[in-house]
Amino acid sequence: MAEAILRSFDKNLEIYSAGIDPVDHISPVAIEVLGEIGIELKLSVPQHYSNFTHLEFDYLITVGDGTNEHLKIPQTIKYKRKMHLGFQNPYSHFKNRNELKEKCSEIRDEIYSELEYFYERIIKKEIAITNL
Repeated sequence: MAEAILRSFDKNLEIYSAGIDPVDHISPVAIEVLGEIGIELKLSVPQHYSNFTHLEFDYLITVGDGTNEHLKIPQTIKYKRKMHLGFQNPYSHFKNRNELKEKCSEIRDEIYSELEYFYERIIKKEIAITNL
């Protein structure tokens, strides 16, 4: 969701999305809740971080369970700055699809809010400075 949300702010951003332990598919619920706010998330297979160890990232944005302090980033991932968006995995504990969708919508809104701030206050300023 984070990749699709950030990409919705600026199609020209170079964004890579991967996980330390990626799932084998994109959740239909994630596709649905992003579609509700006009963001298209296509079916794809999430990538493993090792596909990108040859790159150095300006920003590493981590999303998921736990706190920034407990997150173990493999040393082969190179980055200049890091930001963590933490929340409980909605797929771990849910009673039915409606509850799952509600939790995913809440997380979508949190991710959107955080990334909108990040884009407007940090990325856009860096783009403006670079283009001077």
